[in-house]
Amino acid sequence: MQIKEIFMIRCISCLSVVLLHIISMVLMLQAEALADISHTVDSLRTLLMFSTPAFIFISEFLLARSYPDGVPEGFLKKRGKVIFIPFLFIAAIDALLMASAMGGKLTFLAFVQKYLENVFLGNFIGYFILVIFQFYILHMLFHEYLKKASPKWVLFVSFVVTAAYLGYFSAVSPAPASEQGGSFPFFWVPFAGWLFYFCLAYYCGKEYKRFLALLNQYRWVVYGAAVGSAALVVAVSYFGEVGMISSKRPDIMLYSTSMIFLCFHLFSNIKQVPKIIMFISNYSFSIYLLHAYFMIIGYVLLLNVPDIPAVPAVFLLFAVCTAGPILTSWALNKFKYGYLFVGKIYQPKRRKVKMEVRDHAG
Repeated sequence: MQIKEIFMIRCISCLSVVLLHIISMVLMLQAEALADISHTVDSLRTLLMFSTPAFIFISEFLLARSYPDGVPEGFLKKRGKVIFIPFLFIAAIDALLMASAMGGKLTFLAFVQKYLENVFLGNFIGYFILVIFQFYILHMLFHEYLKKASPKWVLFVSFVVTAAYLGYFSAVSPAPASEQGGSFPFFWVPFAGWLFYFCLAYYCGKEYKRFLALLNQYRWVVYGAAVGSAALVVAVSYFGEVGMISSKRPDIMLYSTSMIFLCFHLFSNIKQVPKIIMFISNYSFSIYLLHAYFMIIGYVLLLNVPDIPAVPAVFLLFAVCTAGPILTSWALNKFKYGYLFVGKIYQPKRRKVKMEVRDHAG
């Protein structure tokens, strides 16, 4: 059975991440011109914050759906080839670029230090892969327990743990990321900050049909929760004292969950995934992993065309940061081992419209 919703959510999530980062760059480069609306735009940017949680959610969803009796032998080895090795390669590229930019002069020590931060602390755009691999390990360790445990209690406890974890770090670590030694503080990576998404995705994937039936039965609750939580996160960002626009906030957890439910409900009714959505979804891993480095090209473009208005600048950068990763991934995947550098392009099997989700679980 083809899970149409997954393609839609994966496409929307990766494009939302790209758009989020592009808006941030345009706001930074045109700070003076956009000063009057920057706070409002920043608040509205929170509406894109569901994207990373949703992207990570579908990894465990597919795992639970694809392997109801446990993952097969060699599972981690296969994932290591198509996901973790590209992570290590891009971590090295990032370390090279960042170490060069920080002092103007690249040193081996600076490179090694940044590379180790990237790999072990997730201190770059690829941190989500560390989260996904934690999900894989948690699934392997606790699959049998989760099958037998009460979903209500598991979801309640995991919700409390994740909300408390995010709430604590949001309260004690409100300083801008640049003051914490990196763009991705370490507290974002450990599984405690994602445990609720993991448990929720497990039960939604395991009971997929029942999950959709419940969403349809309580669809007005789903609609209301999405609108209410969206209003909440915008209000908190606009009026509250938040240290950073981030998906690692307790209120964003409620919003992300509501948006995931809304997307599954809405997209379960479509008969066929549009080709453009399928295409972008198939390249989503590469787009997510590589888009930040094509933003460097966009940065140079905007510096050389300083008078370009904000909206055209966003569209220009969006095109560069979406097409660039797609073309790079397409070109490298033409080589036998090219996927080891940028990840494998997902290609669903077409026989009897059966989707082989095991080839790309996140």
